[in-house]
Amino acid sequence: MSIFKLQQFSVKQTLAGMKICSDSLLFGALIPINKSTKRILDIGTGTGILALMQAQKSKALTESSLEKITAVELTQAAAVEAQENFSNSPWSEYLDIVIQAIQQFSKHFKQSAMSHQTVGYDLIMCNPPFFVNQTKTSVDNPLRHAARHSDSLSFTDLCQSIDKLLTDSGRAHLLLPVIAITEFCVAASAAGLGLVERMDIAESPDHPVKVAALTFARDNMLAVHKRASDSDSALTLMIEYKHGRLNKFKQANVHSDDVRDLLSPFLLRYL
Repeated sequence: MSIFKLQQFSVKQTLAGMKICSDSLLFGALIPINKSTKRILDIGTGTGILALMQAQKSKALTESSLEKITAVELTQAAAVEAQENFSNSPWSEYLDIVIQAIQQFSKHFKQSAMSHQTVGYDLIMCNPPFFVNQTKTSVDNPLRHAARHSDSLSFTDLCQSIDKLLTDSGRAHLLLPVIAITEFCVAASAAGLGLVERMDIAESPDHPVKVAALTFARDNMLAVHKRASDSDSALTLMIEYKHGRLNKFKQANVHSDDVRDLLSPFLLRYL
């Protein structure tokens, strides 16, 4: 049995298509939580690690408005394991699992919202599948294939689902390889979502960036559309966003100061 132990909770990952890695931990730590964050959605929760990290951060606040964290998962096996991890955590009352494709979840949610004024999510997070073609590994491991390949969740489907689920002032946070960022931004723009922040993640200052944590919002797209109506639209169509870099290590097996600050509330080594 594979169990990843953290300071305040443990994550069983025996059935998970994707095991917990440093990138997913950093992504979970980077997602901003404040006392006004009420409703959180985790798309493709897997082990539930991202949802559990947000629950810990939210309940650590002096005044938290957290009402619910909904975790949507397509595969039955992963959902069962995530539910077990939720139930064994200190925040089980705030965590719900839904076994469903996000396309169907968002469709039903949108229909419910139109008829019952259902409130959307003010924070959506996702570490989506991004490979298009199958590999030998994915064929040998169907759960890993589902977690890594976009057969069942294209960027267009994901962005359209986020559009249906996100509140007007909400933020969507995603972890993507740099090779997929441009393609995803095109799909996001078509869905009315603009990039507002990008945090590149690299092993060290000497290593190239392979993944990045991205933040999308509606208001940036509104600003772009407004600027596009100006006479100098050719110059103003460029979307402005914050761009930073996070290096994991400052020397072999020694986290950088920024990474240590991010992970110190979670990893056992920092107790």
